[in-house]
Amino acid sequence: MSTVSEDLHLRSACTSASTTVRQFQASLLRYATLALACVCLNACGGGGGGSANPPPSPQPPTQPPSTPVAGGCSVTVTDGPFELVWPRVSWETRSPESQGLCPDELEEASNYAFATGNATGAVLVIKNGYIVFERYSEDRDQQDLVTSWSVAKSITSALMGIALEEERISALGQSVGTFVEAWDDGKKADITIDHMMTLRTALTEPNAAEFYDAADQLAMAVQRELVGDPGEQHIGYSNADVMVAGEVIEQSTSMSAQEYFDLRIGQTIGLAGEWWTDEGGNVLTYCCMDSTARDFARFGVLFSRDGVWIEEQVVPSGWIEYSQRPARENARYSYYWWPVERGGVGAFGLQGQMIVIYPEFDLVVLRFTRYTRRGDGRVVRTPTNYHDTPAPQNFDNATFLTLARDAVPN
Repeated sequence: MSTVSEDLHLRSACTSASTTVRQFQASLLRYATLALACVCLNACGGGGGGSANPPPSPQPPTQPPSTPVAGGCSVTVTDGPFELVWPRVSWETRSPESQGLCPDELEEASNYAFATGNATGAVLVIKNGYIVFERYSEDRDQQDLVTSWSVAKSITSALMGIALEEERISALGQSVGTFVEAWDDGKKADITIDHMMTLRTALTEPNAAEFYDAADQLAMAVQRELVGDPGEQHIGYSNADVMVAGEVIEQSTSMSAQEYFDLRIGQTIGLAGEWWTDEGGNVLTYCCMDSTARDFARFGVLFSRDGVWIEEQVVPSGWIEYSQRPARENARYSYYWWPVERGGVGAFGLQGQMIVIYPEFDLVVLRFTRYTRRGDGRVVRTPTNYHDTPAPQNFDNATFLTLARDAVPN
């Protein structure tokens, strides 16, 4: 019987050979498979905002027929198949209806997101590689930064998959202690990378605000105590485990997570992301990458297309399938991805940050809060350098995504 890692590598190798082109309180949602994603609003990102202590290749063009959307749309919406494009230095834009979406629902979703008090800074919808909807708050535009909060966890997951593919990490069953000296003996030596990515380290979880405020967040993450046996699940969400994952990336690649991201993902897809560090220089891999909404949309397109960018397999397709399987098949948060109802998978962060992917339709939906980088301008977390993202007063992930997803004809 093959191990999880062997199975992953077999699938990844097979796919690579055959294709060149893929806030602290949760409310119950009316769509069960998105319930876990809402939890992310409460736990993702380590802190809040507003204070220094916030807790295959592209197909040739076609001329598809135009038909009204079932249920009625104010405009005629084209049917597929569609031309697929890749964002180059600049994005191309098209109307929603030209790419098979009803604009009415997108407007409704946008109006919901931008309702008074919701502090939305940006909403973007990408279909077939085109921007089909884009809106910013009155004081923001496409060049302004947004911040990921825990959306970055899914980026960390992608880096772990690349490191596995490159055999910098031998297997998901490898001991974290191989890379983290403090865990190389005793019971902590039994904690595997798979445990770390599936909430099964059996370690305590620090208070999110205290963790975000710590000068050395890696030390706090490493020094946690066991409350059971590795392999047991005692918590429902963790920032500290993902912080340790960043150290695994650094020790296994001899590059910081920022450097590894830039080399393996960012430079290829054109995502210029600045990842915050603590005062010790440790990358906050559980949160806190700053970029523009348009650049973050590139990450969504990458995953919507099975990790392929133009003709390069950037993220192993086998890893994408494996790491997102729990969310897709079991509606369970795992490997730093969340389930999303009606065929989606999502990267979610505190206060409604999101990159949500519907691969069946090559559809990516993004929403970010208005963001201000407080302090001296450095991406170093200090008492005076922090993320300011106002808490939405009446925004619900499920409601917004239901409206946006309804733009796809049934």
